[in-house]
Amino acid sequence: MRIIDADMHLRDEDSEIRKYLPAQWSGGRKVFYPTENFDRNLGGRLGRQVVTSRIQLEDMDAEEIQVAVLYPTNALFMGEVRERDFAVALARAYNDWVADYCQAAPDRLKAVAVVPVQDPQAAAQELERAVRQLGLLGAMIPTYCRVGPRNVGDRWMDPIYAAAEELGVPVAMHASGGLTAANDRFGNFLELHAFSHVPEQMAALTAMTLGGALERFPRLKVGFMEAGCGWIPFWLEHLDEEYELREDEAPWLRMKPSEYVRQRAVYFGVEPEEQGIPRVAEVIGGDRLLYASDYPHWDSGWPNTSRRLRERDDLSEALKAQILAENAARFYGL
Repeated sequence: MRIIDADMHLRDEDSEIRKYLPAQWSGGRKVFYPTENFDRNLGGRLGRQVVTSRIQLEDMDAEEIQVAVLYPTNALFMGEVRERDFAVALARAYNDWVADYCQAAPDRLKAVAVVPVQDPQAAAQELERAVRQLGLLGAMIPTYCRVGPRNVGDRWMDPIYAAAEELGVPVAMHASGGLTAANDRFGNFLELHAFSHVPEQMAALTAMTLGGALERFPRLKVGFMEAGCGWIPFWLEHLDEEYELREDEAPWLRMKPSEYVRQRAVYFGVEPEEQGIPRVAEVIGGDRLLYASDYPHWDSGWPNTSRRLRERDDLSEALKAQILAENAARFYGL
């Protein structure tokens, strides 16, 4: 069975990205991204800490993954960068670096671009450069930003979405799994991380539907990554109920929120062991679900993620084929 990992990560260490930054930005900075400083990997016991392209390919073989679409690790925090000009330079440096990284096996290693949402016009230009010149497949959008858009559905983001729609490439919403305004109430990383990815994607889906972005850009492909899928039926029902009571506060909508999800090119990442996958496939269609390993992070089930999904007896072989490869090929234009 063909397998495309729709959301694999790499280790984009600052020391590597620094080589691609102009000297004015790289010289005196010890770290590039603000973080919350928790010990995510518990002293290095969880996840794979050192990853090169060679190691990545070997570990893909262990999962029987033919193609991986790569997302960053450090640059998941792009929305935390406060300096607009530095964010623009940092995104460009990351994209140049990841394009070179993929040259180790260009038929197997693919990547999405990081864009500086702090400057939407510059982000649109960088996305076009990344796609047309570097061969990257789309854009990662941080679900939470401290500078710039209040949420991903803001009209602030429209130049980025317009560029993606014109290029025919997807935008993928991705949280950092770190500190945001929503989870800034917890005293340890367990609690903070448990209340990170899913609430962030709930907020992103709310913004993209009720905020009208999916109405303004009907051909836009959007992915909501690394939050599983079990929350989707509940949240779509909730959004529809809220909208029906206060339609006049979203006069730009022509459909219920759930109809935008079903009728537009909206995709969701799934966790291989999620018991809710059959139910979600019934609600939004099996052609919207994307397999991801989340390698090499501390909470990945590597090297057994694809195997867990392949060996399930509650999913049809046709649905497995959709989740493991067919949907990702369509989403990323592979």
